[in-house]
Amino acid sequence: MRLIDLTREQLERLAAAVGTSYDTMRHYARGRRGVSAAKAIVIEKAAKRMRLDVQREDLCAACSGCELARKARKG
Repeated sequence: MRLIDLTREQLERLAAAVGTSYDTMRHYARGRRGVSAAKAIVIEKAAKRMRLDVQREDLCAACSGCELARKARKG
């Protein structure tokens, strides 16, 4: 699941859980603002608590190219 697929309400709740604004989360979702690896991890964990399957590899270019992240998903 990608951030862009979430409803406004889900993005608002996720933004609150992450400690950022809805507007910032919307910019992340639309690709207007990049997501750091550290922020991608925080977003992934908050989404998981909300029972949403948002993966850090879909949020951050560094995470998508990380071999360690790929191996962790397989195991």
